Amino acid sequence: MLTLKQLETFVQVVELGTFERASQRLNATQSTVSKRISELEQATGLPLFDRSRRNARLTEEGERLLELAYATLSDARRILELKAQPEHMLHRVRIGFTELAALTWLPGFLRDYTTERPDIRLDITIEMSRTLYQQFQDGELDLVVIPQVPDAFAQPGVETQLLEEVEMAFMAREGLVDDPHPIPLRALDRHPLISQGKRSGFAQDINRWLSHQGMAAATLTTDNLLALVGLVTAGRGISVLPKRCVQRLAHEQGLEILETTPSLPSISYYALYHGGVRIQLLEELAQRLAAAADFTRPFFLSEREA
Repeated sequence: MLTLKQLETFVQVVELGTFERASQRLNATQSTVSKRISELEQATGLPLFDRSRRNARLTEEGERLLELAYATLSDARRILELKAQPEHMLHRVRIGFTELAALTWLPGFLRDYTTERPDIRLDITIEMSRTLYQQFQDGELDLVVIPQVPDAFAQPGVETQLLEEVEMAFMAREGLVDDPHPIPLRALDRHPLISQGKRSGFAQDINRWLSHQGMAAATLTTDNLLALVGLVTAGRGISVLPKRCVQRLAHEQGLEILETTPSLPSISYYALYHGGVRIQLLEELAQRLAAAADFTRPFFLSEREA
């Protein structure tokens, strides 16, 4: 079995040049030092010293192991320091958000939260919700903020926190749709439908709902939310978008909301996080996210502009 004592003895022998000096530094007998080196060679299956020479001269394998030994002993010291200085522990949380959060409340949250909690380092991923959920399932992310995923609620060890209900609406360039409001959904079939792709959770939910209402599938897709808004603004078709956010984002771009019958369902955004030893930390973070979540205002607009 490979041990830290073996690695420490190995490093001392190399640095001091002989087994005798290493035994004096380690306050151990020379036979103990020799035994540890022999056990290390057996554990690794590598000849570490050229024993044809008088001094402890490393082999090529020993040179490679020396670099790893230094790194391993350094990491071991850091681990032991955690107990000695618990107040200086830095908690790393890997967290994923969709583009809508990044365009609205996320920048403000990060600014405030990093000031309030310097002991927590947030590693941020911005991706489509389906990708984020897969990374969450694979253990690559500790917490994700995504539209509701029904499978997650039945998954053992997964905790959820509702953040906000996001109101959705059909939107189009002014004058593109001249039907009187509210418009029957089937009447919109004559206009091209623009949607985000299959990696978007809210797009999939909305498209499934529209399909149940008898509407045709989207004819144009883009994963980028701003690009989608741009296509609608250019009059390329209609789309289902976060109502209040896009309304504020494009208030000077000539977009209009299309009131429909039946009206579109809202999309529930949740924080999903893993249970386990860090559940208290993640639960507190999820509650803080719920308090900050506001999907209605683009972060780059002032209150007056919005």
